[in-house]
Amino acid sequence: MKIRKATMKDASIILKMLKSESVMTGNDELHYEIKHIQEHIKGKSFVTFVCEFDKKFAGFISLNLFSIGKYAEIYNIMVDKKYRKKSIALELIKFGERYLKNKGYGIIYMYVEESNRQMQDFSRKINYDKGKKFIFYSKILK
Repeated sequence: MKIRKATMKDASIILKMLKSESVMTGNDELHYEIKHIQEHIKGKSFVTFVCEFDKKFAGFISLNLFSIGKYAEIYNIMVDKKYRKKSIALELIKFGERYLKNKGYGIIYMYVEESNRQMQDFSRKINYDKGKKFIFYSKILK
């Protein structure tokens, strides 16, 4: 298993993975586009890491960085269905946590869809505290 910083060569596979799971957006009207992935890979407030397993793309984690307050959000984490149950998500999160700690960040958090029980259970297992419950609102600007 190897974890490395994402490059634009990874963008199309990341986009394909995100589009394959409806739980990856807060609203079924919202959809990822290549410009969003570009922001996650090249943007100043994001850092994205890729996990390769047997030299194949197995998953990724995108961190949204808030440099003034030194906190970060796990914006996306996803493991390809073929590579699940191999501790890849855990390794990606541990890698992200070490990266943030080395950069002086003190808090990391994530949002998990209410119906995504597997991620909720996983989050508790790795000692993330459950926070308050929110309701997602959005508006597509035309």
